[in-house]
Amino acid sequence: MLKSISSVKIKGKTLLVRVDLNSNIQNSKPVVGARLKEHSKTIKLFSSKKAITVVLAHQGRKGQEDFVSLKNHLPLLEKLIGKKIFFSTWAEDFKKKISSLKEGEILLMENTRFLDFESEEKTPEEHSKQPLIKDLALVSDAFVLDALSVSHRSHASVVGFIPLLPSYSGPVLDAEITNLDKALNFQEHPRLLFLGGAKPEDSLKTLSFFLKENKTDKVLVSGIFGELFLVALGKKFGKKDEFFESKGFFSLLPEIKGLYEKFREKIVLPKDFALDKNGKKANISVEQLPLDFISKDIGEKTIQDFSKEISKAKLIVFNGPPGVFEEKAFSLGTKAILKAMSESSAFTFLGGGDTGTALESLGFSSKQFSFVSLSGKASLNYLSGKKLVAVEELKKAKLELK
Repeated sequence: MLKSISSVKIKGKTLLVRVDLNSNIQNSKPVVGARLKEHSKTIKLFSSKKAITVVLAHQGRKGQEDFVSLKNHLPLLEKLIGKKIFFSTWAEDFKKKISSLKEGEILLMENTRFLDFESEEKTPEEHSKQPLIKDLALVSDAFVLDALSVSHRSHASVVGFIPLLPSYSGPVLDAEITNLDKALNFQEHPRLLFLGGAKPEDSLKTLSFFLKENKTDKVLVSGIFGELFLVALGKKFGKKDEFFESKGFFSLLPEIKGLYEKFREKIVLPKDFALDKNGKKANISVEQLPLDFISKDIGEKTIQDFSKEISKAKLIVFNGPPGVFEEKAFSLGTKAILKAMSESSAFTFLGGGDTGTALESLGFSSKQFSFVSLSGKASLNYLSGKKLVAVEELKKAKLELK
C-alpha cells in the first residue's frame, strides 16, 4: 500500500518532489504538454500548503536534441503556477539555496540527467550512498514521487532518497495507480483491450497478460501490431515486410501465432488498410495483400468493426494509435476510434506516450475520457503485470514525517 503525501501535514516541511517535466522541444524551447500541466498542479498544491518545494525532474536523454536545461522550463512553470520559482544548477551551493527558502517557496533543480550517475540502474541503497543524494537529503524533510512515467527506472533521483527520508506518493502518481488498478480489476462485461502503436514488443506483453489472466473479453489489434498478426497467420505485406524484418519484428511471430491460436475468439483483426499509393490515399482489403505500397492506417471496414465493439464495451483500455495520425491523410482511423471512445459510457483508460500526442493534435481533451495516463512504458509495464521498482520501494518505505 502506497503512503500518500495527501494524508500528511506538510506546512513548513522541505519536500524533494520528483516529477516528470519531460516535454517536446521546438527551437530549443519546451512546449507545454500534459505532463507540465499536471505536475505543475502538484507543485502549486504543495506551495499553497506552505511547504518548501524542491523540484527534481529530467529532460531528454544525453546525446539527443531534447537534452536541454530545465531553465528553459522555468517561465512555463511560473506561468502555470502563478508565482516566482527559484532555480539552481548542480554546480551551485544548492544546499544553501534550499536552506534559505521560506514557506511556500519553490526551487527547480537543474535537469537530473545532467548528473552522470543519475541514469545508472542501481539499488536504492547504492544510490543513497552517492554524496549528492546525501547532501540533498540532509536539507530535506521528505521525498515525494509524483511521476509514474519514471517509476519503472531505478535511477538516483527516483529511488535514491527512499532509504534516507520519509517517502510518499504524490497526487499524480496516486491517480495513475488508482486508475490502473481499476482497469486491471474491472468486473463488468464486456471488457475491451485496444492495442496499436509502433512498439509491438510492449503490446505483446500486455496482450499476453490480459488474455492469460482473463482481464479482457475482446482485443482489437491495429497499427504495426495488428499487421504482425496477419503476417503470423501467413499473410505477406510486400514492401512493408522489409521494414518488419529490419526492426526484428519477425522474432515476435511465434508468440503472436500461439496467442491467436489459443484465444482467436477474443482477438479482432484488421480487415482493411489505408495506404500511401504514390502520394495518394487508397483503401485496400487484407485479401489484396501483398502490395508495393506502405500501409499507414486501418481501413474503413476495420473502423466500422472496431467502433461497433467499442460501443458495446463497459471497459476500454487503449494503448497506441492505429495509424500514422501525424499525417492528416492517415489520421482518420485514430480520430474515429478516439471519437467512438469519447462517446462511450464505458470506463476508458488511455495509455500515455503517443496517445497523449494524438489527443492533442486531433483536437480531443483528456476530459472526454475517464482517465488519460501521462505514462507510456511504465503504464504498459503495469498493465503487463510487472512490478514498478520505484512503486515497490515506496510501499516498503519505513520512515515517517514527524
